[in-house]
This record gives sequence, C-alpha cells and structure tokens, in this order.
Amino acid sequence: MAYDDIMSFNAVVNTWYQSKVTERNFVGQLLRKLRRFYLGTFKPETIQKSIAETRQGDCHRCGLCCELIYKCPFLGKDHQNLPYCRVYGDLRPANCKNYPFDVTDSEIDQCGYSFKDQSLNQSTL
Repeated sequence: MAYDDIMSFNAVVNTWYQSKVTERNFVGQLLRKLRRFYLGTFKPETIQKSIAETRQGDCHRCGLCCELIYKCPFLGKDHQNLPYCRVYGDLRPANCKNYPFDVTDSEIDQCGYSFKDQSLNQSTL
C-alpha cells in the first residue's frame, strides 16, 4: 500500500471512530470501554492529566459504571443494598479507578462527576 492510501484509510477509520465513540448504544459503550482500557494501560498520564485539570465532583456509589456492557464480577452490595467494589484499592483495574476521565468517557447521566470545560478534555482517542 502506498503512504497516501494508508493515510486515507486512517482518516476514514478515525472519522468513523469519532462519530461512533460518543453514541449512546452498545457500539459506543464498547468503543469507550476499549478506549478506557487502552489509555489506562498505555497512556495513564493522559488520563491523570484530564482528571486533574477538568474532573470535579465525587462518586455517588450508584454502581452503574460497574454494569456497562456487562455486570462486573467484583461488584457487591452491602447491608444497605449499596454497591461496592470487592477489590477496591490496589487490585482495582485502571478502567474502574479512572471512570469517567473526560466528557467522551462519561456516559452515566446521574454520575457524581462532571467536567469544568468540555472543550479542554476532548482527547484525540
């Protein structure tokens, strides 16, 4: 493949991805979950910068983020029927520790987190 063909293909894929990642359906959820995994694993500094600069609020313990696409096996309920993480702390995956880290990642309307300036935290992924 020629360089121009590769760049054209990349542009098409990027355009498709950018349009799908924000959709509120299964494909959008899956793309956001993959995005969280990739950034949390390979570019944690990007996530930490976004959280430090733009995220505000706190977790309301609704547990809905633990049920995106599938119910997390580490999700438990306490004696008041409030959700909690059974592996909270060092064992908790990066996906969970950092949710949501920007506006694109945020998909739960009643989440306790919000973002200061939506134009600043739009990541390239």
